[in-house]
Amino acid sequence: MASDELAVEDTTPSNDYYESTSSTSTPPVYNFRRSTRQRSNHYYRVERIPEVSAIFNYEKSTRLEVLKWLRRNEDNNHDVIYINSESITAEKLYELCDKHIWFSSDHINAYLSYLNTKFHRVFSLTSFFYTKLTKNDGYKYSSVEHWTKRIKIFQKDIIFIPINLNEAHWILAAIFMKEQFRIAIFDSLGMVTTEDAVIIGGNLINWLNDEYNHKVKLGKGIACEYDSNVIEEINLNRQVDFSLDIMFRNRDPPQVDGSSCGVFVCMFARLMAENIEREIIMKIAKCREASIKFRKVIYTDLWKYAKENNQMDTESEDYDEYE
Repeated sequence: MASDELAVEDTTPSNDYYESTSSTSTPPVYNFRRSTRQRSNHYYRVERIPEVSAIFNYEKSTRLEVLKWLRRNEDNNHDVIYINSESITAEKLYELCDKHIWFSSDHINAYLSYLNTKFHRVFSLTSFFYTKLTKNDGYKYSSVEHWTKRIKIFQKDIIFIPINLNEAHWILAAIFMKEQFRIAIFDSLGMVTTEDAVIIGGNLINWLNDEYNHKVKLGKGIACEYDSNVIEEINLNRQVDFSLDIMFRNRDPPQVDGSSCGVFVCMFARLMAENIEREIIMKIAKCREASIKFRKVIYTDLWKYAKENNQMDTESEDYDEYE
């Protein structure tokens, strides 16, 4: 997605569409009062959007293979898939088959780490990054100073940061690194306020400034590893100027349940990694079945990654008893 396609959206969402009835660490419960206009917007089908139809392909046999692996390993410790430094258990992987399961940090971190291996132009930080960066409602760069030690982030096109709001709702922040720094906040429920989005954007820009000052400006001999155009822009301004795009604020939010926010986080990151344009992403978000299908895409992708890296025994057996 080109950064110049991002435009600011800044309209407060209407309470006519949802009410939050939970702010605890358990998945939120939402009472939806869907308007006729909102229901009619969810009519697209992903297979009819040529730009993304292949992205939503999944293998039906994966569910049975994962179930077999789970049952085979339920009494031992050989039930973990490793994706870079992240991991996910067989049980957590199989949970993805249930459309009512609320994503944990394990699900999100595993899939975003997978995107790091598949798309080298993007980089995903873990769900714990922003929590560490803003511990005690402040800003503390020293808490995350070493998180990107081996990553040349200024050579990336997009940086993804999953954020958990009040331990109840997942959103995704995306920093577009080329040309001019832009931050998009993807909130599938349209709950993020302008004030909160500005705070998130400001914290992430402060982090980029500190990354530059600690790892480029003060890191003698390291500057050549970074994009000189980006460094020049930062030097001229002495800070990183950015624009903020709050997605789904002036239109109906795409999430119609209380459990799929984490799926939307992973789906939005995948679509951006695939260079899908902003308006197409907005269109996909209206697809009724998009989040349900993408759950299957996630466990298919992670399972295929595990098989390709020989992380489990997948000798053929009869699956009929699980059907």
